[in-house]
Amino acid sequence: MSGIPAEPGPQAASRPPEPRVLRGLAAVEIALAVLFLALIFLGVLWQVLGRYAADLAWAGAGEIARYSLVGLTFVMVGYLIARNGQITVSVIDTIARGRAAIAVRLISAVLLTAICALLAYQAWVLVSTGFGRTTTVLQIPLGYLYILPLIGFVSGVISAIVRIFTAKYPEPDQITFEEAEAEA
Repeated sequence: MSGIPAEPGPQAASRPPEPRVLRGLAAVEIALAVLFLALIFLGVLWQVLGRYAADLAWAGAGEIARYSLVGLTFVMVGYLIARNGQITVSVIDTIARGRAAIAVRLISAVLLTAICALLAYQAWVLVSTGFGRTTTVLQIPLGYLYILPLIGFVSGVISAIVRIFTAKYPEPDQITFEEAEAEA
């Protein structure tokens, strides 16, 4: 904690620009997330108003808010993977340097791809078998609701595959321990 900034390390290769398809996919994911966030807000607001004005009480408002939260959670999977928003082990990031850091990023991207692919498959199974059951209040077939995890995990697979091919580049928001100490 000397206050003197650490010397910059060797210049790493710059990350290539994100493909247009992924930018479009991210825009769709953000739009859906905003929609679900608005539905959560409106559903909860309707429930609160229903507590004070009995004529406004509607059980469907809670169901809308609940399933919108589920939708928001799953739709953002791919976006968070693409933006390095997933949980990482910071200790490994600060210890691994050079080829070891590339190996860690590559292995984590391969594992992330496999996990998202398995979850996408399971979401597909739920979609294909979920039309026989409906939600309690609104009577929406669950198959339609299971499409949301399917979208999120397919997007996660695509984003994780891109991370495999960009593992040799440093993470866009990754800083070294020395840089973090210099900022403190």
